[in-house]
Amino acid sequence: MHLQVLNFVQCSHRTHKHVTGNNSDRWDKPLYQHANTHRLTVLPNFLLLPTFLIAIIPQNEKDAVLSDCDSDESDMDYEGETGHLPARLLNAYAEVMQTEHDWNDGLPFTTPPSPPQPPSSITCQPEEPRAKLQVVKNKDRVFKRSKRPSTAVIPKYTVYKPNAAECVKQSCPDPMDIFLLMYPPTLREITVEMSNLYSTQTKGKQLNLSMDELLTFYGILITSGYSSVPRRHMYWSVDNDVHNESISDAMRRKRFDEIMASVHVVDNTKITDDPFFKVRPIFSELNQSYKVMPFQEWLSVDESMIPYYGRHGCKQFIKGKPIRFGYKVWSLASSSGYMYHMEPYCGSHTLLPETGLGQGPSVIIGLAEKAQVPQGCKFIHDNLFTTLSLMDEMTKRGYGSSGTMRQNRLSDVPFTPVNAFMKFPRGTSEVLCQGEKLLVRWKDNNIVTVATNMEEKYTETSVKRWNRHRRAFDNVQQPKCISQYNEHMGGVDLHDLQVSRYYISVRSKKWWWPIFAWSLNSALVNAHLFYRDVIGGTIDLLTFSRIVSQSLLKKFGTKPLSHGRRSLLSATVEDQARYDKASHWPINTMHRFQRCRRCDKRTTYACEKCGVPLHIECFKMYHGV
Repeated sequence: MHLQVLNFVQCSHRTHKHVTGNNSDRWDKPLYQHANTHRLTVLPNFLLLPTFLIAIIPQNEKDAVLSDCDSDESDMDYEGETGHLPARLLNAYAEVMQTEHDWNDGLPFTTPPSPPQPPSSITCQPEEPRAKLQVVKNKDRVFKRSKRPSTAVIPKYTVYKPNAAECVKQSCPDPMDIFLLMYPPTLREITVEMSNLYSTQTKGKQLNLSMDELLTFYGILITSGYSSVPRRHMYWSVDNDVHNESISDAMRRKRFDEIMASVHVVDNTKITDDPFFKVRPIFSELNQSYKVMPFQEWLSVDESMIPYYGRHGCKQFIKGKPIRFGYKVWSLASSSGYMYHMEPYCGSHTLLPETGLGQGPSVIIGLAEKAQVPQGCKFIHDNLFTTLSLMDEMTKRGYGSSGTMRQNRLSDVPFTPVNAFMKFPRGTSEVLCQGEKLLVRWKDNNIVTVATNMEEKYTETSVKRWNRHRRAFDNVQQPKCISQYNEHMGGVDLHDLQVSRYYISVRSKKWWWPIFAWSLNSALVNAHLFYRDVIGGTIDLLTFSRIVSQSLLKKFGTKPLSHGRRSLLSATVEDQARYDKASHWPINTMHRFQRCRRCDKRTTYACEKCGVPLHIECFKMYHGV
């Protein structure tokens, strides 16, 4: 008796069969599942009809009913089941194990023991599977037409101030110290160590990168954000229109190119299955350093985009975003734009726990857990994340939660139909209560639906809307929960706006370079907000960036002992001055290694007026005499 392994490729209502072994048969044509039994009965005699078929689905993926895109159809509040699996799971291989025996021998179905797994050296793994949270469908909920929901037991918000923030405030540091606090020493030490290691592994020579040189390198990158040139080598040009004295006096151009070619934050010999393995230390270290900022009461959760137009498996396209192509990052920020926590999106490898409530709720709960958000904080999120099950879970955890809802998640909710509600005048609202949750539908230019667990009773405020028929403003009643949503939702977008204003202009062909540059800009924006909110500074972001970059260049830069090779453009002489035949005299410059402009041999003589090295024999011919 031996075992036979059949591998089935599970597609959407289709099955391909692959039989392993010497005698193999392959069905290339997809078959519907109801036809599989008939096809199996006509197999050759040497193939045994399986008694049992087992579809093996990864435990941590079984309830992942959402796809990898942001379409409306993929964010339904479904309960986890195999009928709503994403395409990458439906196309995955599943093993079917069967014992080969006579049909009537009565032997039970057995499963062979799993082979021992070799120890893994992977350091960055997704979260371990855990118990899924209960999803309550809308049809099982009881909605009441009331304006006073049950009071949610949410702790009162208290100002959370870490000790580090108090110490920094008392020392009154300058902007450079705040930036180095946000971009922590541990990350800088990792960068120095891994860059030197990478240079040794790939080029076979020592880079000998020091901490002072790395900080000077950061200063040059930050300077390129507000003072950009078409080519980075122009910073070291002697031409007045592009020359940057602070950069050229801090580091030689050749040394900058050497660091640029070798900068790394990981050891390339210890590759893991994490798609963001090359930059994972950046996210982990920055998330730790960003905790120095006290948590504000209002927090917003949204997706950030890091612009990237090359080829990478994690590159995303989001229609309607200011940055449509790039890496997507789940972000938790304050309403003022301070980033508390960020996790890059990489499909099933995203380092956020799976809760069973769907992708959107899992992101919010995962960010709250990883950032260690204290109870009493209020989360604002858009319709990608909001479900009624999320509201229930956030209430249990002691968090406030409010967000817009998509129409396809409001099935079995007794709202007025959309077509009928659109005929009502602007400012009309409809209110439902379910437990401690308040659901509000409001008619503006379009219909807006908001769910919240932070309202003790329904209240309204007055806002102005333009009336194009009367050509004047009208006072319109707006629900308070929608007003709060508009006020506090844009924290992540505000952070992205600040990052894009003075984005590092130095480019590289490496796929991870945009993330590396984005991290410096993000730390700079957080440092500015920390300086303004905690220290009490009043300078704007541009002035703050200039102070940081110039402080890094002056304090850690090393002025070259001698100038490098002069630019060819700087030695170009206008023809009008060259051939005017006036005041051209040879002088001895006492420089041994100048090259004659005409014969390219060494000379110590030059033209006093043109400033061009020339032999005495070449002097007349160069000036056209």
